[in-house]
Amino acid sequence: MRLPRLPLLRRAARAAATLATLVACAACSSREPEPPHPPPGPARNLVVICIDTLRADHVGVYGYSRETTPFIDSLAGGGTVFANAYAQSNWTVPATASLLTSLYPAEHGAGIEGEVRLLGDDTPLLQMRQGVETLGTGLSRAGFRTGLFSANPFLFGRFKDGFDTAEVGRKGAGELTTAALHWLDQAPDGPFFLYLQYMDLHQPMEPPAPFVNLFPVTEGGARGPEHADWNYGRLKNQRDLDDPAFRRYRAHRIALYDGALRYVDEEVRRLYRRLEQTGRARQTLLVITADHGEELWDHALEEWATGKDPRGIWGIGHGHTMYEELLRTPLVVHGPGVAERRTVACPVRHIDVVPTVLDLLGLPPFPQARGRSLVSQLDQSAGAKECSEVPLIAESPAYGPDSKSVIWKGRKLIVRSDGAEFLFDLRSDPGERRNLATLQPHLATGLRTILERELARAPGPVRSEALPIDEETRRELRALGYLR
Repeated sequence: MRLPRLPLLRRAARAAATLATLVACAACSSREPEPPHPPPGPARNLVVICIDTLRADHVGVYGYSRETTPFIDSLAGGGTVFANAYAQSNWTVPATASLLTSLYPAEHGAGIEGEVRLLGDDTPLLQMRQGVETLGTGLSRAGFRTGLFSANPFLFGRFKDGFDTAEVGRKGAGELTTAALHWLDQAPDGPFFLYLQYMDLHQPMEPPAPFVNLFPVTEGGARGPEHADWNYGRLKNQRDLDDPAFRRYRAHRIALYDGALRYVDEEVRRLYRRLEQTGRARQTLLVITADHGEELWDHALEEWATGKDPRGIWGIGHGHTMYEELLRTPLVVHGPGVAERRTVACPVRHIDVVPTVLDLLGLPPFPQARGRSLVSQLDQSAGAKECSEVPLIAESPAYGPDSKSVIWKGRKLIVRSDGAEFLFDLRSDPGERRNLATLQPHLATGLRTILERELARAPGPVRSEALPIDEETRRELRALGYLR
């Protein structure tokens, strides 16, 4: 189901404002460089930006060919990039909860349950367990002013705990940024924690002009309403993938995704410029990441053969597989105490974010935290420390057989509740094409042992409370394709 179209006058005004922003930014880039500033003091503020549904390989600093993220790339140049950062789930609710709690989904409890998952109208949506500490509750207790602004309607219930202001509901990037800026301007003094979750890369994608057709494709033509929602979700063979109509649609769909990302990038620029103008940027720690990635027909045929998604959909969207395009996310850290122009290849996890930011803010870690501080990799006064690898765990899908994955030293195992197993050597097969599970059973057994050991602390059958969903939220979730 598609969201109602904006009135033409409102859309035109929004497009004009966005174009003005682009022109202003271009003018800013041509100015003479400013004289150097004295070194910043310790971080006293925190901004976490989660770009929903953003896969790492569409970000410029991660090697993407299109200029999708020029401003985020510039922040990365003045900070540290984690080249191999992993989410703990493949869809928003459990993944974002892990990002904000430093717990695995089995431990914080947010998501859905079942041997076979089907997120829908009749599926109880479980919230985080009572007593789970979040970044919002922890920083609020430490005296921070806290604000949550999410265009993803799933961030309700206990996600709002600890936030003085919490605005959750479908908004475009421009509207979300404006709301956050208003919140920032209301109280310019004192430490603050601002969390934003942009939603513009999620279907239905409707970025304003000029972003909707910003990136041309060789197939020609303009993007239209047919590209906003998912199509071609049931391809079955190579002939389907080679069909000219599909190839044309796919090229335009990906270009629309990239244009929406550029739109978000410009809004991140607008937010950061306000921090600079008010003198707070130099005391603000900034974290940019994504809750999970997105499939763009990377494994459509494999999923048709083995996926077992009860919706009968494969190769697109998220929430149903544990492939790299869904679990590998960008992670950029910028601000006081963070090394500049550094890229860290050591694999890290979303559960490492909370311990890291608390460390940089001079606050004690959560006793519950499963992650570790990455400050040794970020310390600008010393070179990056030697990589100490940890298992990369993901679990709790929204669709299909319950599944879990573990990556250890470049090998990846995916196990499902229906008994299927997939083993990949990411060093020689980064595209995850060759399943080695039957060829290397001892390696599969070893990885399964690591996975079980990592999740052994989960509270077992203790069930979380179901989130009550009001009609407005239900309508928004239907528009996003989550409910039917």
